[in-house]
Amino acid sequence: MEHFHAFRHAITWSEPFILSLVAFQICMLLICIRVSRRGCGVVPRIVVMALIAAIVRSAEHLNRHAARNWETIATQNYFDQRGIFTSIMLCAPLLFDCFVMLVLFLREASQLLVQVKTAEMKKKKMERSRREGGQTSKRNTKKEQ
Repeated sequence: MEHFHAFRHAITWSEPFILSLVAFQICMLLICIRVSRRGCGVVPRIVVMALIAAIVRSAEHLNRHAARNWETIATQNYFDQRGIFTSIMLCAPLLFDCFVMLVLFLREASQLLVQVKTAEMKKKKMERSRREGGQTSKRNTKKEQ
């Protein structure tokens, strides 16, 4: 907890760079939730996940570049050699977004599976009742003759 509080106090939260990063993370979360809604399709989900994967994959390069040019984007150098700031402020929220998308996708898949199985059971029941209804009508016609 001590390290968390030290990290939190070391950041100037009113700085435009930090506010932009927080706004980016909020927008990405909203986009992830939006494309994960039912009926949106698989392609937008894949595109958003690929974008997140590309950003996370290039985080090391982004951290190195930001460490060299921190004066142009921030008032203090947040970008250490190990990339702690980049991991916590950029990658962790994006990976959380992917996790949210995955959970919503699994929820939708389970709901679709329930719908398919319900429809399958109804169809089997209809076929069974149709067969039984056809057999009883044949029996009735034979008795009448």
